[in-house]
Amino acid sequence: MRVPEGRAAVIERLGRFRTVLGPGRHFVTPFADSVRARVDLGDQILSCPPRAVEAGDGHEVLVGFEVTFAVTDPRLATYEIGNPAVAIEQLTLTALRQETGLTTAERAVAAPEDLHRTVWTVLHDTTGRWGITTKELELTVRPPAAPGTPSTAQEWY
Repeated sequence: MRVPEGRAAVIERLGRFRTVLGPGRHFVTPFADSVRARVDLGDQILSCPPRAVEAGDGHEVLVGFEVTFAVTDPRLATYEIGNPAVAIEQLTLTALRQETGLTTAERAVAAPEDLHRTVWTVLHDTTGRWGITTKELELTVRPPAAPGTPSTAQEWY
């Protein structure tokens, strides 16, 4: 079996975890060993277009984000979480909704670094348990467009 550079293969023997193979050529036992997952070890970027999120004062703000992450432990990334990209997106959205709900819309737009700090902490702590390192988080917080004006959401990304 050949594993390309920048990837890893999680191998199971008869349905149970056996090992993680790094780049190169490897011998696996036919019929007994199987590839559970092929994991990309490079940086991956996850973008989420702006979404309306309700602030604590009842007003809405548009929040978009971009997360850069990399798998550091293929075994944990395979067995602890089913789909890392979807899990990171949902975790980030949940943390953003929760933190935006604790502040006013004006404060969220004026000081997005408070949201960033809290969401980064949640994201970094949780993904570490999944064998994933979060490298960067970009947040965009804007007030919604006034009624009757075209949306500028397309200009963000």
